[in-house]
Amino acid sequence: MSTSLKSLAGETVIYGATTMIGRLLNWLLMPFYIRTITTQEYGAIVNIYGIISILLVMFTYGLETGFFRFSRLKQSDTVYKTSIIMLAVTSAILVLFMAFLSPSISSVYYDGQYSASLLLMGLIVAFDSFLAIPFANLRLHNRSVRFGVIKLISIFSNIFLNLFFLLFIPWLIRHDYLPESIVNLYNSGNGVFYILLSNAISSIGIIIFFLPEFFRLKGSFDTSVLKSLMVYSWPVLVVGITGMLTQNSDKILMPRLIGEDGFHQLAIYGANFKIGVLMSLFTQSFRFAFEPYFFKNQDKGVYAYARIMDYFVFFGIFIFLGVMLYLDVINILLTAEYIKGNLIIPFVLVSQLFYGIYFNLSLWYKLTDKTYFGAIFGIIGMLITITLNFVLIPKIGILGGALAMLAGYGIMVLVSYFIGQKFYPVPYNLKRIALYILFGTIVFTLDNLIGFENIIVSMIFKTTMYVLFVFFFLALQRKSVKL
Repeated sequence: MSTSLKSLAGETVIYGATTMIGRLLNWLLMPFYIRTITTQEYGAIVNIYGIISILLVMFTYGLETGFFRFSRLKQSDTVYKTSIIMLAVTSAILVLFMAFLSPSISSVYYDGQYSASLLLMGLIVAFDSFLAIPFANLRLHNRSVRFGVIKLISIFSNIFLNLFFLLFIPWLIRHDYLPESIVNLYNSGNGVFYILLSNAISSIGIIIFFLPEFFRLKGSFDTSVLKSLMVYSWPVLVVGITGMLTQNSDKILMPRLIGEDGFHQLAIYGANFKIGVLMSLFTQSFRFAFEPYFFKNQDKGVYAYARIMDYFVFFGIFIFLGVMLYLDVINILLTAEYIKGNLIIPFVLVSQLFYGIYFNLSLWYKLTDKTYFGAIFGIIGMLITITLNFVLIPKIGILGGALAMLAGYGIMVLVSYFIGQKFYPVPYNLKRIALYILFGTIVFTLDNLIGFENIIVSMIFKTTMYVLFVFFFLALQRKSVKL
């Protein structure tokens, strides 16, 4: 493995470790939530965080990719300061809009509930959007450890505040340790409000770590740089928005498409969707390291990109099998009411894997400055997903949302690959990748067909198949004959 690939692997491990720890800790909030708040409230949380995901992309404008691109072409201090000021202004505007519009949004979409929670949603989006470029700057300068530490502090503070508001204060109230005025104030809120309040406080608090850096900002705000950034980044913005709509339109639309029981069903869907986080955290940690890597190492050749895809697909299938083979163990975190949503998990995992493959493929239009293709692919995937949401969810419920997302990302992968090979050919080893998929499918199928009443025997069988998949990968890597 070359030095540059080792560097990518090292940074992926650091980003992956911090991301994995953080996402797993947040993942553990899911079983806490489903045992602490009502299904209606948890459904609202899933819905609101789906909206937050889309707004975060909208209010960062795709500037992270543009920032990486232009920091190596122009004076990096000016690019940094211009990006920071742009995000600060638009984030402030968002907070003002939410302060005025949250009551109206609440009455239209949530039957008059969660008005204060929607204002907190605006604050979360505003601060997280504003801090996107400072975090990107850490990635650009390979400060992955500092990046990870700050992210983990934010996550730990969020978890602490959740426990404080949803567990500790109710305990104090039950034991009559608080005055009536405090009790009445606390009871004026609900589970949705305190979850979003915890997130808002932790997001706002992170700005402390960047204040010294902001005071030492060099360069100047340059409108020409801003124009260049926006021209380059707008297709990336479209890609981001369409990608988030592809991934979250189900969570936004499901309550309306299902009807009376919508938020309850969305809660079940959201809890099981969370189990797919193992795949998404892998793709996200890979993305953090891969995007700066391919801009810095364009001279390494297309064979390095092909090798990266080879490893990526293997590890993706490895994670898929790990979740599905040991799903009975993971289900300990769910309650009986939520376990019935397990049917969506394999489709969610494969969808997330497709999304990671699509991101891996996207290097061709970024390196050739044809980012508008990304916008086109994103729109195609979004339209397919949203259309299928409207068609499938009313007919087959939560399974329809998972299938719609799988179809959207699958089509995006196929279209991006075939068009990309015309503009920027990369010799991906499709035969070897197909063998990974085939072997993984066989293992998954055997696990579903062969059942053992004895738990120990079942676990030995599952683990044996899991290990065989790893040996299969190693055997292919050793073969000198090109598959």
